[in-house]
Amino acid sequence: MNIVLDKSFLQGSSKNEIHQMCDQHQLIMPEVLFLEILTTKSEDMVKCFNKFPTIENPVALVPNVGSLIRYETEKNRPCSPIETQFLKIRYVFNERLSKNQFVFTDEQKESLKEWKASTNENAAGFIEKATVTDGWFPGLSSYVPGQSPKPIADAMDVVASDIEFVRKIYSQLRDDIYEAYNTLWPEPECINREWILLRHLQVHLLAALEYIRKYGKESQSTITKRLENEYLDIDYCIIGTLSDGLATRDSTMAKFYNLLCPEKVLIS
Repeated sequence: MNIVLDKSFLQGSSKNEIHQMCDQHQLIMPEVLFLEILTTKSEDMVKCFNKFPTIENPVALVPNVGSLIRYETEKNRPCSPIETQFLKIRYVFNERLSKNQFVFTDEQKESLKEWKASTNENAAGFIEKATVTDGWFPGLSSYVPGQSPKPIADAMDVVASDIEFVRKIYSQLRDDIYEAYNTLWPEPECINREWILLRHLQVHLLAALEYIRKYGKESQSTITKRLENEYLDIDYCIIGTLSDGLATRDSTMAKFYNLLCPEKVLIS
């Protein structure tokens, strides 16, 4: 089976557990995982790379979510099955990454710095959108954190099960994108659960509802490390919806995945 591996599962598992996973499944490393490992503390980076088998192509690499969305909008077809998007390269992880001996070039340092800045900016953009998500869910107009989570749970159930509802939101966003960029995305009636365009929207809606449950409808003056990590977690779940399963120890992502893909494998 194709199983997406996230950072929480990698960090919370032993070397033997990861080796067993690699033996039993085709583990998928989304780009976000590779970049998260490279930008974490050096001792944590070493621990992570130490857990992978020292063989050729220990995991399948896939592009970032933005690239997969671009594939669908340009080719007007779904990017699934996910194995069609595996990077067709032969590689081994540099052994110096697992020995704390790897020295990043100035160019690599700058690229990682730019990625972190972009992540912070994108997280802020996500929060701005999350605070107005209740516009699509009238039942949340007066919701504040601490109240019964039932209205949030009901809204999440709609996002997960009512594809026509999600298509209506997609249609509105599609029109906005066309007006802003003169780019025409696929017709709403064409997309389904096999498309990352639909899965991306579903997961972002769930994450926005979770944000409202936790923090309310107020923007954050500072993007904390926790908020940034919560934003990054979204990509694992999105790619996981197009795969056979997701390996995560994050309870929120596990909840999202079970809502969206109850028929698939969740390893936690």
